[in-house]
Amino acid sequence: MLKTVSDADVAKIKKAINDLPIEKKIEVLTMLEEELFAVRFKNLLKKFRESAKKHPITLEEITKEVEDTRQKRYENRN
Repeated sequence: MLKTVSDADVAKIKKAINDLPIEKKIEVLTMLEEELFAVRFKNLLKKFRESAKKHPITLEEITKEVEDTRQKRYENRN
Protein backbone atom coordinates (compact mmCIF):
# COMPACT_ATOMS: atom_id res chain seq x y z
CA MET A 1 0.00 0.00 0.00
CA LEU A 2 1.42 3.36 -1.03
CA LYS A 3 1.40 6.22 1.43
CA THR A 4 1.79 9.87 0.57
CA VAL A 5 4.93 11.32 2.09
CA SER A 6 5.15 15.06 2.70
CA ASP A 7 8.27 17.19 2.31
CA ALA A 8 8.38 17.44 6.10
CA ASP A 9 8.42 13.65 6.37
CA VAL A 10 11.23 13.44 3.82
CA ALA A 11 13.19 16.05 5.78
CA LYS A 12 12.76 13.93 8.95
CA ILE A 13 13.94 10.82 7.10
CA LYS A 14 16.99 12.67 5.76
CA LYS A 15 17.82 13.97 9.25
CA ALA A 16 17.46 10.49 10.72
CA ILE A 17 19.76 9.05 8.07
CA ASN A 18 22.24 11.89 8.55
CA ASP A 19 22.39 11.04 12.28
CA LEU A 20 23.18 7.36 11.63
CA PRO A 21 26.67 5.92 11.98
CA ILE A 22 28.42 5.19 8.68
CA GLU A 23 27.75 1.43 8.88
CA LYS A 24 23.99 2.01 9.08
CA LYS A 25 24.14 4.59 6.27
CA ILE A 26 25.80 1.95 4.10
CA GLU A 27 23.05 -0.49 5.05
CA VAL A 28 20.36 2.03 3.99
CA LEU A 29 22.23 2.81 0.78
CA THR A 30 22.51 -0.88 -0.09
CA MET A 31 18.79 -1.38 0.53
CA LEU A 32 17.92 1.57 -1.73
CA GLU A 33 20.31 0.45 -4.48
CA GLU A 34 18.75 -3.02 -4.49
CA GLU A 35 15.21 -1.62 -4.46
CA LEU A 36 15.86 0.91 -7.24
CA PHE A 37 18.05 -1.22 -9.51
CA ALA A 38 15.21 -2.23 -11.84
CA VAL A 39 14.01 1.36 -12.20
CA ARG A 40 17.50 2.66 -12.90
CA PHE A 41 18.15 -0.15 -15.39
CA LYS A 42 14.90 0.54 -17.26
CA ASN A 43 15.76 4.24 -17.47
CA LEU A 44 19.20 3.42 -18.83
CA LEU A 45 17.71 1.08 -21.45
CA LYS A 46 15.25 3.78 -22.45
CA LYS A 47 18.12 6.25 -22.98
CA PHE A 48 20.05 3.70 -25.06
CA ARG A 49 17.02 3.00 -27.22
CA GLU A 50 16.33 6.70 -27.75
CA SER A 51 19.96 7.25 -28.72
CA ALA A 52 19.84 4.31 -31.12
CA LYS A 53 16.79 5.80 -32.82
CA LYS A 54 18.50 9.18 -33.19
CA HIS A 55 21.79 7.70 -34.40
CA PRO A 56 21.07 4.44 -36.23
CA ILE A 57 24.00 2.24 -37.22
CA THR A 58 24.09 -0.29 -40.03
CA LEU A 59 25.25 -3.88 -39.82
CA GLU A 60 28.14 -2.96 -42.12
CA GLU A 61 29.27 -0.21 -39.70
CA ILE A 62 29.10 -2.63 -36.78
CA THR A 63 31.06 -5.26 -38.71
CA LYS A 64 33.74 -2.72 -39.67
CA GLU A 65 34.09 -1.57 -36.06
CA VAL A 66 34.41 -5.17 -34.83
CA GLU A 67 37.02 -5.98 -37.45
CA ASP A 68 39.02 -2.83 -36.64
CA THR A 69 38.93 -3.61 -32.93
CA ARG A 70 40.01 -7.21 -33.48
CA GLN A 71 42.86 -6.05 -35.69
CA LYS A 72 44.08 -3.55 -33.05
CA ARG A 73 43.89 -6.16 -30.30
CA TYR A 74 45.76 -8.64 -32.46
CA GLU A 75 48.48 -6.10 -33.23
CA ASN A 76 48.84 -5.18 -29.53
CA ARG A 77 49.46 -8.81 -28.55
CA ASN A 78 52.83 -8.91 -30.30
